[in-house]
Amino acid sequence: MIPIYFEDPTLGSDDLNRVSQMFISDKVGKNRNEEGLGFVTRKHDSIQCLSNLPYIALLLDLNVKTKLTVTFPEKEPNHVEIDRCLRIYASGISETTFPFLGQHPDVRRELHGLVSRQKEVPSQSILEALVKFGSTARLRNLQWELQDA
Repeated sequence: MIPIYFEDPTLGSDDLNRVSQMFISDKVGKNRNEEGLGFVTRKHDSIQCLSNLPYIALLLDLNVKTKLTVTFPEKEPNHVEIDRCLRIYASGISETTFPFLGQHPDVRRELHGLVSRQKEVPSQSILEALVKFGSTARLRNLQWELQDA
C-alpha cells in the first residue's frame, strides 16, 4: 500500500481526509491473474480503509504475455461515489507495461532474470546455501542471488 495525498483545500484541513491509497499486488506464475484485480477493495478485511477518495489498484503479472488494461467507473456528474477505483492490470516485462525499459535494456534483462528464477524449483544444494547465507566466508554463502555454485 502506498499512500496518496490530495492537495485539495475543499477536502478540509484534516490531513486524514486528504489521504487515499494505491494497492499493488505482483504475481510471478504461468497463468494470468487478471480476475484477481476485481477483488482488491479497500473494504477487504486485510485492508479496512474508510476513505471515500478515489484509489488505485494495480496488479502485475510479471511472467505471462504482455497485456495492459486500465478501467475506471464512469458515473454521472456530481454523483456521490463510494468506491471509485482506477484499476490497472499489467502483465509481462516489456516496453508496453514499463515504457522506461526501452531505454534500459540492462534493467529489463535483470528483471527477466529475477522472474525466471522465481519459476525454477530450487535444488537441495541451493536451498542449503540460502539457509547458510552470511554464516561463512565461502562465496556461495555470501551472495544471495548467485546460488549456482
